[in-house]
Amino acid sequence: MSQQQTQQEIDTANEAAGMALVEQKWDEIRREHPAWYARYDDLMPDTTANRSEMAELWATAPTPWAAALIYGKFGLRLEISVHAGMPF
Repeated sequence: MSQQQTQQEIDTANEAAGMALVEQKWDEIRREHPAWYARYDDLMPDTTANRSEMAELWATAPTPWAAALIYGKFGLRLEISVHAGMPF
């Protein structure tokens, strides 16, 4: 880190670069796999998709990136369920 660049500026640049990559990947999914994206969007895996629906999205993910995305969300939902004492 240079003296002229704060950690916040570095973090902001890194976050922007990461988001640009994610937006590119989402654009590819929407364009090349619209049916899978529509199913993903309908199920809402961040909040309301149940475990079976999440497993379906994971098993049918059209790209390695999409599979990794669902893997991360699946793991997060499992962790939340343990800490919240709610089934998933």
